[in-house]
Amino acid sequence: MTATTNDALSSQATGRRIVLPRWLAQAAAMAGFLAAILASNYALQGFLNVKLFDMLVFLAGYTLGFRRGAIVAAAAWVVYGTFNPFGPSGMPLLAIEMASEGAYALAGALARRLVQSDRVRLLPSRAGLVFAAAAVVSTLAYDAATNIYTGVAWAALAGSADYSRWIGVALFNPGALWFAAAHLSSNVVFFAALAPIGVVAARRLRK
Repeated sequence: MTATTNDALSSQATGRRIVLPRWLAQAAAMAGFLAAILASNYALQGFLNVKLFDMLVFLAGYTLGFRRGAIVAAAAWVVYGTFNPFGPSGMPLLAIEMASEGAYALAGALARRLVQSDRVRLLPSRAGLVFAAAAVVSTLAYDAATNIYTGVAWAALAGSADYSRWIGVALFNPGALWFAAAHLSSNVVFFAALAPIGVVAARRLRK
């Protein structure tokens, strides 16, 4: 029996946990978030503007910090925007989506400052209210940014210099309002109900 095997058996016998280096644990967590985002996006592709994507990016920002959460957001959009069931995003739109998705990572990082993870509970609490408020602000910011780009693109296609008119149409046409309502309402529910579960699960994994 080798010394390595003896060490492994000794570790198991004494109940010691093998602790991964911090950078490796963070990389694994980022990969896990990315996999969960892509799997849930494709599973929910029939539910337009109702996705776990934003909530998972929020959780990444909350648990890993803004920078790593933003990397998860950008990487997810590179894959999902390129291999989208409804067609790939063009490069300008993809860049807007990647940057705008970072709003959720920022919301998660800021929410962590307001409510530390050890104060998050599964039952309705202050954390749920903070997460719901974060959902409202970040979703409105995301939808505004992407719809403003859409208005500018429509103006360019129409050969019009009246950008404000086209942006107004992109923001407030009935279809845009319906999709925005579905996006906002589902995000509020997911952030308030599911995000606390993710935070508690991450906290328990660290113990």
